[in-house]
Amino acid sequence: MSLKNKNILIGIGSSIAAFKIVELAERLKKEGATVKVMLTENAKKLIDPREFRCEVITELFLKGYNYKKYLEKKKFAHIDLNRWADVIVLAPATANLIGKIANGIADDLITTVVITHKKDVLIAPAMNMDMYENPIVKKNVEALRRVGYCFIPPKYGILACEDVGMGKLADVGAIVKEMEGYFRYRNQLQGKRILVTAGATSEEIDPVRVITNRSSGKMGIAIAEEAAKRGAEVTLIRGLTIIEPAAKLKDIQIQSANEMAEAIKEHIKQDIVIHAAAVSDFSANKKDKKIDSGKSLHLELTPAAKILENVRKWNKKALLVGFKAEYRLSEKELMKKAYETLKKSDADMMVANDVGKEGRGFETDTNEVFLIDRKKKITHFPLDSKQEIARKILDSIHKLL
Repeated sequence: MSLKNKNILIGIGSSIAAFKIVELAERLKKEGATVKVMLTENAKKLIDPREFRCEVITELFLKGYNYKKYLEKKKFAHIDLNRWADVIVLAPATANLIGKIANGIADDLITTVVITHKKDVLIAPAMNMDMYENPIVKKNVEALRRVGYCFIPPKYGILACEDVGMGKLADVGAIVKEMEGYFRYRNQLQGKRILVTAGATSEEIDPVRVITNRSSGKMGIAIAEEAAKRGAEVTLIRGLTIIEPAAKLKDIQIQSANEMAEAIKEHIKQDIVIHAAAVSDFSANKKDKKIDSGKSLHLELTPAAKILENVRKWNKKALLVGFKAEYRLSEKELMKKAYETLKKSDADMMVANDVGKEGRGFETDTNEVFLIDRKKKITHFPLDSKQEIARKILDSIHKLL
């Protein structure tokens, strides 16, 4: 009942999915929340305000507006609403609505309220797939994420225009779940400093070539983003990643394993260290000149120092969580190797996964992991999105605290 007695303000953009928000408002009320709804001018053409069984506000200035009366009463819709709301959810959020907020434009009721709001805003986009994939829209989404706006991703499926792609409004149930999670976890890690590593390191062979691995950085970045959502002060140290972090955090980019080790040492004064990066196990004797192509090459690799095994030397007090990736092992073998690594590194917990299984680990949006702690307690998180796995990992870390 994390929504009980919460004041929730819904902003509805002019997407055909606007009709679904009638159900959303009712679901939130059933959960015990008090709901108010705002509609843009064009949204009123898509959904009749009378369909909502809650207060609906559609105008920034009431009918018969008189500035003298406003000044006397000192009542302003955008100020009163943002003070009332515990959270604002924009659903459906159009490309236009996202773009205006990202660029500080406040020219109607919703944008004025949002830009005045000092608490969190959840955004559930809905639009045609070509609009959603437009580089300008993506840039606006990333800009908002970086300053702390939370996004509830759209779904892939058949759109209102009968195109098939990403852009469908998230299910009402998924939006409710996100809001419950927001209230349950938003201050869970307040005051905690967390260092997260992510992505692949690379080692130079010559001035133009490197050796690396297939890590995408998605799992580590998902953990960093979730920790930031829960109120932690997050430092992310990442190598090569195929995505950018979308949260309010300190983002440090490195290339080699040595650079990662140095960056960790520099920022080691943390309460929690989560080492999810795929660090190179070997380094090469770098050639000063570009190696000629077209002929056989013997490359000598030297085992690299294990960063995880040194973290405890740099910070004896931090809660330390490591990651162990293996390839096509039985669950028993995987747990054995994970526990051995835990003992060697003096970690508090290891997160293990088998990257040889489809949909797990490198380059995927999903993962399946096993957690093992000092007492050999094993927790299994079945195949799920990396965002959901990140939530479950942080839940487990919070229990250790």
